[in-house]
Amino acid sequence: MTAIKAAGLDAFLRRPDPEVGLLLIYGDDPVAVHDLASKAVQRVAGSLDDPFAVARLDEADLSGDPARLVDEIQAISMLGGTRAIWVRGAGDGFLKAATPVLDGQVRGNFIVAEAAGLPRTSGLRKALETSPRAIILPLYEAEDGDISTTIERGLAQSGLAIDTEAKFRLMELAGSSRGLVQREVEKLGLYAMGQDRVSLADVEAICGNGADPDPDDLADAAFSGDLEAVDRLFNILVQGGVDAGRLVSAAHIHALRLQDFRLAIDAGGRAEQLLRGARPPIFFKRHRVLQTQLRLWTTTALLQAATTLGAAVAQVRLNALLGSSIASRALLAIARNTRALQADRL
Repeated sequence: MTAIKAAGLDAFLRRPDPEVGLLLIYGDDPVAVHDLASKAVQRVAGSLDDPFAVARLDEADLSGDPARLVDEIQAISMLGGTRAIWVRGAGDGFLKAATPVLDGQVRGNFIVAEAAGLPRTSGLRKALETSPRAIILPLYEAEDGDISTTIERGLAQSGLAIDTEAKFRLMELAGSSRGLVQREVEKLGLYAMGQDRVSLADVEAICGNGADPDPDDLADAAFSGDLEAVDRLFNILVQGGVDAGRLVSAAHIHALRLQDFRLAIDAGGRAEQLLRGARPPIFFKRHRVLQTQLRLWTTTALLQAATTLGAAVAQVRLNALLGSSIASRALLAIARNTRALQADRL
């Protein structure tokens, strides 16, 4: 067993030990745990949503069918390379299923598992701590100094400084969750694009919204290039009972509205005025986010995005059983396209 810190995850993933077949990330901050697991899965499989490269399981799946984990480990990818087996909520069922891996009896694809905080008496923690086939990454509650540094460094990557009162307010809103802080910093970086500093007003406008997510939040995440947020919000909304077809349809409508705005801007209109006069009206707190999207997306790119999402809407209607997979892939594709547009602007 080797225990690594979050800062050492990149180094491990760049040069993985061929004897290690399992990475367990655990801690009391589920947002940070999930973010790091997403990062690991992306590095191992090259994707978060490709069913040929990523197998998603949870504790309930493995408690009912322990042999399924071994089947996934030994499955050969149709496209070659190593597949990632992504396990959420790992517990006793996962431990039973993973025992052949820990004992060295089974080798193949790579397991990335997420778990809540594990005490020293945890059977799962003990088993992985004594196995040379596993790596563990524990996450502990961050101190105020760590959070402050995370905020400053994260915004500096976007060329931004932050006012002291704004930083303290952000720390109040995000608490000690590293993952939540990082996400709020990323939102601020997009929101304040073109500014030199982040003010208290910026933080109040865009951060700490405790309301339940809705399809507009998911569409904004996709057209802002936030892959992790797309994955997280999609799962939250679907698990909360929102139909996958509704989610991809909302994103399609969003693409069409952006296209209309972009055409008007190309004809000489101002984004701020167009958003203020939009019908149906757009909530004012979304205006800055939409302005950022309109700076990134060209008319041609929006036409392609609308075509992609429109096709996904039709496919979901024809294939209800595969609706979630179709919708998720389409939304993640939009987020990846946004990142490509962002890279072109650098």
